[in-house]
Amino acid sequence: MTVPSRHLLPTTNPTTTAIRRPNKTLKLGGTIILTFCLLTLLNDLVSTSGTNRRSLLSTLYLGATHSTLLPWSHHQIDDVKTDPKNSNSTAMFWHIPKSGGTTAKRLYMCMGQTLSIRIGIDPRYGHDQSDEIVVFRPGDVNWNTVNVDTTIRPGIMRAAKMGLVQSHTTDLIFTMEPQVAGEHLYDEFNRGRILALFRHPIDRVVSKFYYLQTATWEKTYRPEWAELTILEWAQKPSEDENFMVRKLVGKSFGDPVDLHDLIVAKELVRQRVVVGLMSEMEESFKRFNIVLGVDENEERNKKCMDEFFGEKEEVVRKDDENEGHATGQGETVVKKNSNAHPKVVEGTPEWEILAEKNSLDLLLYSYIELLFKEQKDVIYSYASDVRDIYGYNTKNDEEQCCYSS
Repeated sequence: MTVPSRHLLPTTNPTTTAIRRPNKTLKLGGTIILTFCLLTLLNDLVSTSGTNRRSLLSTLYLGATHSTLLPWSHHQIDDVKTDPKNSNSTAMFWHIPKSGGTTAKRLYMCMGQTLSIRIGIDPRYGHDQSDEIVVFRPGDVNWNTVNVDTTIRPGIMRAAKMGLVQSHTTDLIFTMEPQVAGEHLYDEFNRGRILALFRHPIDRVVSKFYYLQTATWEKTYRPEWAELTILEWAQKPSEDENFMVRKLVGKSFGDPVDLHDLIVAKELVRQRVVVGLMSEMEESFKRFNIVLGVDENEERNKKCMDEFFGEKEEVVRKDDENEGHATGQGETVVKKNSNAHPKVVEGTPEWEILAEKNSLDLLLYSYIELLFKEQKDVIYSYASDVRDIYGYNTKNDEEQCCYSS
């Protein structure tokens, strides 16, 4: 089966170690971070004064031009302020592990979107060796996928060679490598738009610690972690240290990241990422739907939004924590939290260790929380009947720090 038209579906239906003592390097690092925090506070004060609506830190470190953006994001990704109706871009969802990405997959499966996800190269469906883009239904489901795996680097490079974006067959591309996907899948004439759900960095890594102890279906299953306390685990090196900043600037675990990388990441998110928060799931997906052109008044889409975000809060997807195993069968069970685990409390030794290891991500996340508030006017302005559908007035009397009016 070769590439059909874009819309195929009907609209219906680690030995324990002692806690490290502070040394001169850590003290210096702490001083740098404290200085940065003070600058961030100054940024907020200046920005909300009403005239300087651009990130002060970006201006101090990198200037106020497009040079603040990495080349791929400048030339190949739409600005947050670009109305989707005026662009033919293909959306990319940055799936940050343990941050609601699986829910995003399930929701858009429910809505019948064509998705680029891992299941597309499952040999059972017979398209994994094709050198052409094939759109197909993976079994007895009512949604489509394509025969590439854009979640990982090798799959992204294969998809780029096959012209995935240029084929205009896919509604939403899921990836865990935003820098690689942004640089290689898109071009100046076939642009992208980035969506992402974010979670507090410490909550995210703690969830991952407990999840991978039992997730036998995951390639990264770590049963040995069950023998560790969270404090013991926190002291070990981890590929999740400052994960978000690393992924945005294209650095691997082991490569040093610093304040410059944080500034680059902040500007990329500010200008190019439609941000959502895991703590504000329904609101986040309403914004994603606007950007994706999903009409929530359409019967199928409305039913999906009600199923995922309606009043039945205890009903969740049975495989909601199953990263990458997309059955799409819609089976649900009453289960308040499919990955219940103890929480790490701020001020405890484990919290302090994790906060030190993820100091840049914590600063980035605080900035993203601010952006989430300020993008509301921007995103909702793209919905022509926003008052009727969402009951929201696009005029906001509060001053903004990050977007020009």
